[in-house]
Amino acid sequence: MIEYLNDLDTQAFYLINSARNGFFDWFFAVISSHLFFALVVASIFICFAYKNFKKTWWIVLILIGLCFLLGDRVSVMGFKDVFERLRPSHALQDVFLVKFKDFHLVYTSKGGMYGFVSSHATNAFCIATLFGLISRKRLSWILLLLWAFLTAYSRIYCGVHYPGDVICGGLLGVVLGWLIYFLYTKIKNKYPQIFS
Repeated sequence: MIEYLNDLDTQAFYLINSARNGFFDWFFAVISSHLFFALVVASIFICFAYKNFKKTWWIVLILIGLCFLLGDRVSVMGFKDVFERLRPSHALQDVFLVKFKDFHLVYTSKGGMYGFVSSHATNAFCIATLFGLISRKRLSWILLLLWAFLTAYSRIYCGVHYPGDVICGGLLGVVLGWLIYFLYTKIKNKYPQIFS
């Protein structure tokens, strides 16, 4: 069963990774970059600090920090270091690699050794889930989930993750986002003076 799923994952990886052109090389390499991720997170902070939290803007910083703390630690220590599944860039032949670095494209970056689960996908879906729940607005949900989906897809396109890595990373991120939101609402209900 595991071998069958691995074969399916590999086939899906090649299907996505081999379907490319110059525009999408740039597009998904930028989407996948740490710089773009940081710009999106900064935009989320500004929007939610201004519209939802105002004087308690510092709470947004704490929530974003929790997303990264849990997302990174759980995805690495709970999965990558446990399962030690090689990234396709380290395990397969004929993988197309692309990375946005120093404002140009690099075609040799393989990423770290292990890829299950994708920390990019975990962090993106954690943040998207948490702030979608806080906002409760359809447009916010659409924009946040679109960003998270594109981030996850870009990791396959750029050759550093299998589809299974990003699917499981995304699901982990959703769970962690719900958990942080649950803790946030519990604290908000118990200590409303902090949020006023």
